[in-house]
Amino acid sequence: PAVLYPVRPSMRVFQEEQFGPVMPIATFSDVEEVHTAIKDSWNGQQAAVFTSDTTGKSSGPMIDRLSTVVGRININTQCARSPDSFPFAGRRSSAMGTMSIVEALKGFSVETVVSYSASNDLSSLIANGLDKESN
Repeated sequence: PAVLYPVRPSMRVFQEEQFGPVMPIATFSDVEEVHTAIKDSWNGQQAAVFTSDTTGKSSGPMIDRLSTVVGRININTQCARSPDSFPFAGRRSSAMGTMSIVEALKGFSVETVVSYSASNDLSSLIANGLDKESN
């Protein structure tokens, strides 16, 4: 990816959601600056927190705040594509709700029930044929 550093809140790339191979990196002086940026943002898919805090004293409150506004929190790892292994989640105006690949396919599909009488030989043959064609 293209790494953009330093990125500031006044920059367009700070405000816009990234879908390309771009990694904007912003630094903050204190936790309150981060909380303000989170509060002011409309995004809500993922956040990455890089920390050496093994006790959770400083990272815990950050993760608590993030959990109310983003669908996925990455600790000491970059944001990543996830629908193939984890549900894809988002909050706010960014991918509302949780969706896996299966759920996404269901969202764009129309479920239909096809029923037949098991005692009717012709219906059984048709159902077996449909079953073979759909697999």
